[in-house]
Amino acid sequence: MAELVVSMEQRMAVAFAACADGPVNVTAFCAEHGISRQTFYVYRRRFQAEGLQGLLPRSRRPARSPSRTAAAVAEAVVAVHDELLGQGWDAGARSVRDRMRCQGVAAPSDRTIHRILIAHERVKASPKKRRRDSYRRFEAAAPNGMWQLDGTKRALADGTVVCILRVIDDHSRLLLATRAAPSENMADTWALLQTAMDLHGRPALLLHDGSIAFSGVRQGRGQVTDLQWQLRRLGIHQVVSSPHHPQTCGKKERDWQPLHRWLDAHPAPDSIAELQRLVDAYDAVFNTQRPHQGIGRVTPEQRYQATAKAEPDPSQDLPPLTFHGDVIAGRTGRVGLGPGGYSITLGHAWTGATLTVLRHDLDAVIFHGPDLIRRVRINPDTKIQPSGLTPGRPPRTAVPSAMS
Repeated sequence: MAELVVSMEQRMAVAFAACADGPVNVTAFCAEHGISRQTFYVYRRRFQAEGLQGLLPRSRRPARSPSRTAAAVAEAVVAVHDELLGQGWDAGARSVRDRMRCQGVAAPSDRTIHRILIAHERVKASPKKRRRDSYRRFEAAAPNGMWQLDGTKRALADGTVVCILRVIDDHSRLLLATRAAPSENMADTWALLQTAMDLHGRPALLLHDGSIAFSGVRQGRGQVTDLQWQLRRLGIHQVVSSPHHPQTCGKKERDWQPLHRWLDAHPAPDSIAELQRLVDAYDAVFNTQRPHQGIGRVTPEQRYQATAKAEPDPSQDLPPLTFHGDVIAGRTGRVGLGPGGYSITLGHAWTGATLTVLRHDLDAVIFHGPDLIRRVRINPDTKIQPSGLTPGRPPRTAVPSAMS
């Protein structure tokens, strides 16, 4: 059977009540109850003044706390937290402190802000987490050393699902360009990259996942896309992350979370154009007004401008691009020559013919069945290649009767 534990205050109450009407041998009383004479007189004064209530446990909190955070400071911390949360931004302790400092308000430490937010039930106390410096991280050594490209889905007000394409700088986390598009497609992706390069120059390397809009990995063996061809011409090395390994593009994956929270705090856009205006407003604030916790709590714009930009290496050995496919000649016998949007006109006699195009970089050959129709050395400065035909004359090669 467990021993019954009686508190000191209860024992003192019983002892004082038993000897309240008669003299007390203080020395014997103290020895019996294991207390000092000073403690005896403290308890007796309390008992005489307040009765049993005077013997109840009392708070040991000091009368004053010089280091305690002032109520006005705590109110300011909570107000900034609520403001950030209402605007859709991160509202953790670091973000609150950065916003207060940007506003010119004296801010306590991150830990103090966190305790204030817990006390005001704005956040929940969480168990200790793994130290950030224990994670293995990689980062480009300079701006434009590596860009990361990705897309995410977003619904308009009427429920239509569209895509947000974005490219960021790995070194500075600068949002280089963002484009709202009907889907994750190659044409909008290339338009996005052109915008980013017009504003910030060319990257040395472009990293992305295996989306069919970004690379030809899933197009079939030996196939390349227009996007790959354009990047190859500019000397930009293209890297595709391994499947089911999202941490390779971790910065880009993490980048979507604050954007979606910010968009959730605003009315859903009615159109792609309105969504574009929203993401442009977000990018401007993110790049220039909000210190980033992953880069030393400076803004992405400050870090991007602090270091000389990297450039593509003209001497790097990029793999040659090849193309092999069956194409149907269009009106006037126009035949596409694969990546880059190049084409050549063979003449009306070839309209509707199924031809085979083999290409290695700028050299292409065109076959009809086993017959070689044309050799072409592509001029990269013009989309429509010279046909070699004399106006007004029939083509040199007759079309087989099976084509009619």
